[in-house]
Amino acid sequence: MRDRLLALIAGLLFPLAFAPYDLWPLLFASIAAAFWCQQQAGTAREALFRGWLYGIGMFGFGVSWVHVSMHDYGYMPLWMAIPFTAIFAAFLALFYGLTFYLSWRLGRSALAFAGLWLLLDWVRGWFLTGFPWLYAGYALIDSPFAPLAPLGGVWLLTLAAVLLGATVVQLRRPGPLRWLAGGLSVLMLITTGIAHTLSFTRPDGPLQQVALVQGNIPQDLKWQLSMRDRTREIYRDLTADIPADTLVIWPESAMTEFYQTITDFIEEQGRKLAERDSALITGVPWRTVGDAGVTYHNSIAAIPLHNGVDPAERVYHKQKLVPFGEYVPMQSLIRGLIPFFDLPMSGFTPGDPAQPNLHARGHTLAPFICYEILYPELVASRSHDADVLITISNDAWFGTSAGPLQHFQMARLRALETGRWLLRGTNNGVTAVVDHRGKVVDSLPQFQRDVLYSQYQPRTGITPFMATGVWPWLVLAAVLAAAGWGLGIRKTP
Repeated sequence: MRDRLLALIAGLLFPLAFAPYDLWPLLFASIAAAFWCQQQAGTAREALFRGWLYGIGMFGFGVSWVHVSMHDYGYMPLWMAIPFTAIFAAFLALFYGLTFYLSWRLGRSALAFAGLWLLLDWVRGWFLTGFPWLYAGYALIDSPFAPLAPLGGVWLLTLAAVLLGATVVQLRRPGPLRWLAGGLSVLMLITTGIAHTLSFTRPDGPLQQVALVQGNIPQDLKWQLSMRDRTREIYRDLTADIPADTLVIWPESAMTEFYQTITDFIEEQGRKLAERDSALITGVPWRTVGDAGVTYHNSIAAIPLHNGVDPAERVYHKQKLVPFGEYVPMQSLIRGLIPFFDLPMSGFTPGDPAQPNLHARGHTLAPFICYEILYPELVASRSHDADVLITISNDAWFGTSAGPLQHFQMARLRALETGRWLLRGTNNGVTAVVDHRGKVVDSLPQFQRDVLYSQYQPRTGITPFMATGVWPWLVLAAVLAAAGWGLGIRKTP
């Protein structure tokens, strides 16, 4: 019972390493305690249960904000939203139950534990559309380990964190794995030191002006028909005095009407800016009528659309859609059961993966809408010919919870992984400019209607992570798991 309670407490410590708490050293303490609990389990089944308890603590605390969107803005009763969130956390916790179970079967070594942790984190990122939240590496964005990100992304950071945390406990056990785990941990520390001296991208031209407009329209009002005219006024007025030679960014679904419905308004704003050698990038719902019927997209567009550039390079349709928020699985069965399954704009179609990046003011921008910025490989693959990353979001769905701050922390790591600046425009925060090292250059306070004026540096070049993606680290994780088993450490100490 004591060890089960420790597993739960260790899981509760894990989210404290992330925003908004940022107590990143607790990440290693949480992982070390988790590995100790796994080692002390008498059976594989007991290890699985302890891992599940660890995951319950991690997600029960770390993503508890999910109930805010369900209850406050999805109109789900609180007595239903809380159990739904608990079921969601319990399901995600199974991944760590499997990590404990399989690594127990493979000898209870730090190597197998770290390797399987990474492999199952990767599976969690795509299984049933994926939930790539709270990867351990994100907590290290402001730590001395951050320079590992351009080498191997969040995956290498996660592997380093788990290996180092588990090795502290592994050193207590006699045998060759103690020295192998210790040696690999020392190698990881040496690599971190060397990484501080490396740079893989370089400036590409002079600094550019940017203005990010934060409309701060309350989520419970945003989609009401009565707010449409007022929404136009807010963004028109905030944009009117932006100086010339500026890239202007409006957030995700800044306009709650389809582009095809309000073409005149949006294009007029774009033309006014173009007359001052500026350009408008805006989030806007998109409607397409084709042979297969009518499809709807969550989109981002460079306005005006027709200014001598191929229109295909002026509009990007979101690829990674949020279940229930942007599309409803099995919608023929569950639409109408509860209000949460009928959220506004929850019938989108994903965009084509082969879409080109956006072009504005002579630069190439890699665009990502909200949740997409959480997919490391997607961002890395679209960044090769881009000067800068741009992401727009509407985190008002999560109110004053930790969700928006966690989201921003993860977005920052994409800048570090690709060696490019990140421009982040949101409805109510965090609106910010992040440099190629993942550091915040400028930001607006949350829940404030304002314009963030800043600069960004276009950059070019390829980081090792952009060149290789996740696969080298999945192979390494599998090798570590195999080494833990192959060295024969399979008996209870």
